[in-house]
Amino acid sequence: MEPWKPEFYPFYDPYRGGNMLPMLAKVGIALGFGLSYMLMQFAVMPDKAAYFQQSLWILGAIISTSIMAIYAATMAFRKVLITISHFEGNQSTCEYITRNWLSDNRLLLAGVGFATLNTLVGHLLGVPAEFHDSVPTLAMMYVGFFTAGFFAGMGLHAIIAVLVMHLRFAPRLQHGLDPENPDGSGGMGTIGDALWFFALLIGAVGALVSVYLVSVRWSYMYKDYVQMIYMFWISLPYVLAVSIVLIPGLAVRKQVSNYKDQRTQQLKQEQARLYSAYKKFSEAEDDEIISSKKELEERMEHIETQMQKLREMRNSHIDGKG
Repeated sequence: MEPWKPEFYPFYDPYRGGNMLPMLAKVGIALGFGLSYMLMQFAVMPDKAAYFQQSLWILGAIISTSIMAIYAATMAFRKVLITISHFEGNQSTCEYITRNWLSDNRLLLAGVGFATLNTLVGHLLGVPAEFHDSVPTLAMMYVGFFTAGFFAGMGLHAIIAVLVMHLRFAPRLQHGLDPENPDGSGGMGTIGDALWFFALLIGAVGALVSVYLVSVRWSYMYKDYVQMIYMFWISLPYVLAVSIVLIPGLAVRKQVSNYKDQRTQQLKQEQARLYSAYKKFSEAEDDEIISSKKELEERMEHIETQMQKLREMRNSHIDGKG
């Protein structure tokens, strides 16, 4: 069996024959799904004005944005895999998560499962009464719920997988930290940037979901349990956006803080030992003594520089510089 490489090429973004799906094709797929839904929903509606009055076109925008968010997140995730693999060494967390949690079958299952749930939520909220007079109009509403839920479901499953991956690898990251890395995060800058990027993508989709939910005149909003579902559904994207940044950040912060404390203690002990050796030299102007003292001074300066870089190193992507 060939050794695993830190790569991720799911069914929607394959790598075949040495070629990847061009960015133009990805944009075309995203716009194609969204615009197709918009046009079909508009075409079957007897009252065209209601299409705009209740902002039904936004559901098409949600579909397109969700697809583009998945493609963008996938590209960023590939860089995260390479970085985490470096920190892991011989461990297999990345391989396990990628091959199992993020397998095509799991992604499809998550998409279908969340699509079904999203359709149920739309039904419970109550499709506006004026759309019930036309079977094609009503059917297209549910098609939109399912399609948007499918792509959002794959994204949700990927978010959970990323959280699990970070929680599993965090206890071992101390072995790969490099305070001298120019990113100021011990080499984890790529991971932190990706997590913030994921949160931005989730927030973008969440903003569209909020506008859509607020714009549509749902039939059953007078019911208490429906109001609870409504509030949960409208807040879910923002909870996920915060979680994808905060949970890994807290897990990493603890480990990095422990590393910095331990490494600082080691450097202080080494500094004290060198200082003691430096003090033992006589004040005589002996060339050999002068050379040895100079070497000790340089080593102590290097230790001080290392300690300064440790103090400046961020504990995580949710922290400022030390």
